[in-house]
Amino acid sequence: MLSEIKHLPFQTEDHYYVQMMPDIQFARFPNGYTLHMNILRPQSHIPLPLIVWVVGGSWLEADNYKHVPMMSSIASQGYIVACIQYRTVNRAPFPAPLQDVKTAIRFLRAHADEYGIDAEHIGIWGHSAGGHLAALAGVTGDQPEWDEEGEWSGYSSRVSAVVDFCGPTDVIADFQSEYAQPVISLLLGGPQRDKMDNAALANPVTHIQANAARQGTLPPFLIVHGDADEMVPLRQSQFLYDALDEAGSDVTFYILEGVEHSASGLMTRLDVMDAVTRFFAFHLKGS
Repeated sequence: MLSEIKHLPFQTEDHYYVQMMPDIQFARFPNGYTLHMNILRPQSHIPLPLIVWVVGGSWLEADNYKHVPMMSSIASQGYIVACIQYRTVNRAPFPAPLQDVKTAIRFLRAHADEYGIDAEHIGIWGHSAGGHLAALAGVTGDQPEWDEEGEWSGYSSRVSAVVDFCGPTDVIADFQSEYAQPVISLLLGGPQRDKMDNAALANPVTHIQANAARQGTLPPFLIVHGDADEMVPLRQSQFLYDALDEAGSDVTFYILEGVEHSASGLMTRLDVMDAVTRFFAFHLKGS
């Protein structure tokens, strides 16, 4: 007998129903160029914590659609997720990409009521170049000068938690050849030997040390990096971990054995994603 009618007992939903609000403009520049984000918003009658996703791409791509399917799964657990664009370095060198990330955070705070965001609980997460920018956003939250320029300047870009997937941190240490790594010259706005000040500004450790000197506070960090990564050496994350640890910050570092640089290699690991969701649940939801 193959035909059968089955009944399941009543229960409440296991996950939130998620809607996508695509291509929301959050920045416009004098030349007419604009930046957008995709907001994944669960249906909820109460404000929800926000996670800002910063996509990687060697600072040359910033596709805000690239990881929407994976981020939809995160949103269904009770987070608003904003997948953002930023100016790539072929358009504007550093610090422009970081300024754009911080503008996106300010925009979301300014529109917290409209999108149902709990503006006191904002996390940021990125991979590769996106991890670099996420880490920088985390360590510059107590530096008000970053929020004095650009749109939505009346709001803070401070975040409450940072997840960094294999982001580069110190371009001086491992990316010195402008021939092997021409993107670094684009990132810094010229040959590295002529842009050492900008290279230091682009290093999260610089800001961690400055923050410690003035006794500021830093958000908790979760760092994830594969030990078989040939694009961004593992020690780049070690630099960040060591600086945060020395500053007395809350930091956890997962080293993944045999894992390379690809975002898919990280985001399809259940143990990795479980660590990420537990981290955000604790620091953004208190659970």
